[in-house]
Amino acid sequence: MGRAAVSLSKLADTAREELPGTMAAIRLSGMEISDLTLELSDLSQEIAGGVNKSVKAVQAAKAGIWQIGSLARQQTMSMIQERASLPVISLQPVVSGAARKTSHAVGQATKTIMNIINQGE
Repeated sequence: MGRAAVSLSKLADTAREELPGTMAAIRLSGMEISDLTLELSDLSQEIAGGVNKSVKAVQAAKAGIWQIGSLARQQTMSMIQERASLPVISLQPVVSGAARKTSHAVGQATKTIMNIINQGE
């Protein structure tokens, strides 16, 4: 019984010496884990924001492309319809005019898309 009491006393002394340091280390680890969790949360929110901005820029570019394509198609079709009744000899200027207008519309579309992309950044 005496040996058990001595062993228990030694165990209590060891626990008294080691336990405060161990508990402090555990608290510090918990605080570090909490800080890392907050940093990861902030980082994920920043990434989500960047992705959302990219999606909006792509959607705006797509809308611009559709709008300019539609405009170019309408202008080309109206020009062709206006000149459909002209004699064959006079169609060459019509075709070159349509090509010029289409080229201009594509150039405008390119500028608009680049502006949209640059604004998204």
